[in-house]
Amino acid sequence: MILLRDRRRVARCFWALLIAMGFLPAAQAQLALPLTLGCGWPFKTTPDTLNVMYPDANAIYWTTPYIQLAGSSLEIKGNFFPARFLSISTYNSLGESVSSTYDVNFVLDPGSENPFTNPSASGGSFHATIIPKSNVPPPNSTLFGPPVNQSGFVQGYVVIRAYLPFDPNVGQNVLPKITILFDGHPLKTVAPCKNLSSSLRLLLYNVLVRSWNGNNNPPGATEPVQLMFRPPTSDQAGGAFPNDYNKYVVTGMTYQKGVIAVVRGRAATVPKNGSNHYPLVNNGEELRYWSMCNYDHIFPFPVVTQNGQNACAADNQAADNKTALDGDGYYTYMVAAPNDVPANAKTDKTVTLLPWGRTQFEKALIFRNMLPDQNFTMTTQAANNSCAISDSDPNAPKTIEESATCTANIMGPYYPQATYCQKTVYEQGGWQACFQTPVTARRQ
Repeated sequence: MILLRDRRRVARCFWALLIAMGFLPAAQAQLALPLTLGCGWPFKTTPDTLNVMYPDANAIYWTTPYIQLAGSSLEIKGNFFPARFLSISTYNSLGESVSSTYDVNFVLDPGSENPFTNPSASGGSFHATIIPKSNVPPPNSTLFGPPVNQSGFVQGYVVIRAYLPFDPNVGQNVLPKITILFDGHPLKTVAPCKNLSSSLRLLLYNVLVRSWNGNNNPPGATEPVQLMFRPPTSDQAGGAFPNDYNKYVVTGMTYQKGVIAVVRGRAATVPKNGSNHYPLVNNGEELRYWSMCNYDHIFPFPVVTQNGQNACAADNQAADNKTALDGDGYYTYMVAAPNDVPANAKTDKTVTLLPWGRTQFEKALIFRNMLPDQNFTMTTQAANNSCAISDSDPNAPKTIEESATCTANIMGPYYPQATYCQKTVYEQGGWQACFQTPVTARRQ
């Protein structure tokens, strides 16, 4: 009886929190409407809307918070739309990944074709069902959400991602409808929200949940005095709504006046768009997508924006925010404050400039790799498998320096070599001089 009373108390507090924050109208609270805002995809993550949790500025993320009871399910049904990559992912209340599926694996409706696998198809429709996680493997078209908790309900998120959508202003009307079912019986079908909800509402809720669970500390370890890309530590990777099909290597950066960061590496090949505006995948490309992005390394971890430019460059096949390559197929990134940009870099068409942003904050410079070909192994995925720092694995690296060395060995020429450099050194000798005369970072 005490346990039941405690569960009811927790449930009442949870509903009260949702009502107080405007997630759930008081009149609907006792109905336990599974979609906490009564429509689908109310939150849109871009640098201009909800710039949180290390977003890739070349992607759009739509989020639906939901509540489920045992026996309930959510059915997502929609149409393909052109993008480099589409996915559906579920997360728990802390933003930790539960399950996901992506475009080539979407379950098709009868009579539909998948434009990601058939270059002649112009579109098609798909469906997916979300149920609380259990010990029984889910059916083919079913994704697990978080398990039912001790209070008898689930609070989770479902996210749709579109990387490099063909229409960068893709509207809510193209997103899937969501049907709420209980014991397999449809209760209600809701359309995508016509108007986006306030981003502050979702951010405030996430902050409260993280604080409640003691998981609101800034992630990361003390940075070395040189720039060293390596896999993120476990506290960096978890709880930030990660994309299961990306793996990351990261380096921290601290600002010094007159000092820039230079990053150099070989570019992996990625698919081009076909005549139907969908990518021509599975044609031997090394990755589906890659990018380099600069973030403020402080909660809520936004991508840097400065003077209308975001600090996130997509691969060399992107339409906008494209990474420049030289004649040998190598990229050169420069991260610099406005007054620190070398004069010769401003006109160099082989250099991609990323803004530093607010100089008082430490930065996290993140390199993404998505969906490598099975024959391409010099990837961030391979580095994460072998080079992550671990206290439990005696064979794993123990320091950032060891992790970075391991990562460089695995990724070879595709590893993002990085260095701090004086502006004047770059002006005199370009990126080559920067690696010959590196700068040691000051501790903040």
